Amino acid sequence: MIIIKVISALMAFLMSVLPFGSSQHERRCNPEFNGTFIQSWMSGSWDDERWQTEIENMKEAGIEYLILQDVAEKSSESLGGNWNVYYDSELPVFENAVYGGNVIEKALRNCEGSGIKVFVGLAMFDDFWNETSLSPQYKEVCAVMADMIKEIYAKYGDYECLYGWYFTPEISNSLLRQIYIKGIADGVNTVIDSINETDENKPLLMSPFMSEYYSAGPVLTLSSYVRLINSINFRDGDIFAPQDAVGAKWVSEDNLERNWKLYRTAVDSCDADLKLWANCENFSTVVAPSVLEGILNPPATENTVYVTETLDRFVRQMDIASRYCENIITFSYNHYYSPDYVNPDFIETYYDYLSNGYVLETEAPSAPQNITVTATDEGTLITWDAAEDNIGIAYYRIEKDGRFLARVDLVYGWETLEYLDTSAAGEYVITAYDCAGNKSSR
Repeated sequence: MIIIKVISALMAFLMSVLPFGSSQHERRCNPEFNGTFIQSWMSGSWDDERWQTEIENMKEAGIEYLILQDVAEKSSESLGGNWNVYYDSELPVFENAVYGGNVIEKALRNCEGSGIKVFVGLAMFDDFWNETSLSPQYKEVCAVMADMIKEIYAKYGDYECLYGWYFTPEISNSLLRQIYIKGIADGVNTVIDSINETDENKPLLMSPFMSEYYSAGPVLTLSSYVRLINSINFRDGDIFAPQDAVGAKWVSEDNLERNWKLYRTAVDSCDADLKLWANCENFSTVVAPSVLEGILNPPATENTVYVTETLDRFVRQMDIASRYCENIITFSYNHYYSPDYVNPDFIETYYDYLSNGYVLETEAPSAPQNITVTATDEGTLITWDAAEDNIGIAYYRIEKDGRFLARVDLVYGWETLEYLDTSAAGEYVITAYDCAGNKSSR
């Protein structure tokens, strides 16, 4: 039966990517996000006042879904296999765990009555990236997740905002993960069985990702996802929410449309009413000029690693996803858009985009003025006056003798208007970029 589904899906996908099948699709949802992931290390120390501030921020941004990414983390077996836990657990497996605060209770108590629905993420283990389901550890951790669901539901099931569960291990299309799809599916089914024993109406959300570095291409990727989806006992309303992987640079932006066609085809093969959501990444990290170099020698990027991406790219991501998915969530509002954590001009630019009917502003910032170059004992100090913009500046890009030298990001709390060049002095040019990606004259 699955073989027939694979063949049918491959034919549908190939038809969709042929020139006559590539016309623009009607939107299935608006090109905006309404859900966000948050990692427990970030919120573990938050008190109620901080939670309430963040909830008000999220509500203003239109957040309806909050996904606690994980509430238990296991280190690699080679480092002792120790657990960190972010809720009050009596499970024997967590007896010697490091306690990081009760994220679940604080999130649920503070979100209750706010209109924000909470997905509780379960457990992740570091060895997953090398082992997947090829060792007993994956099966063991899935059994731990099943026990966690029962315990968490018993403790916190009365909260109406406890909406669903997040399967934390991020399944990709790597060759390693395609070797034993049945093992991966068996682990997910263990978790689904536990959900059904508590409250079968609570959906399971999964967020896999695609890599163009170490996979066998879109045809084999589609085949593996169809096999996976049809080996998991998905129920009506469960959610398949792939990361678009553009922020982490596992995927080229040029291939986004093709990838969403692939995911749409895979989800449509499921007998259950499985929902396709998009997890659009709003950050940026290293950029590889080639697949081989990306694996063997990931290069430095012009960005400080893991910074908020300007909205021109993020808007393109959401625009494409909106034509194939029923809903858009992001990693992560809290980490990269919250005005209490990062440069608030990013979220203000996003609000402007929403108020203008999903049209991003195009007004360029002014060019930085009064650039001065001063020799010091440590090197050459470059300073400049702040550029002006209708909303706000994201960063300054410095070139030296016609080549990229540095990028200076405006981070939460202060504006940096200087850079120390420790190499030989040269001729410097500074360009300002706003949060929409518009750049000043040089």
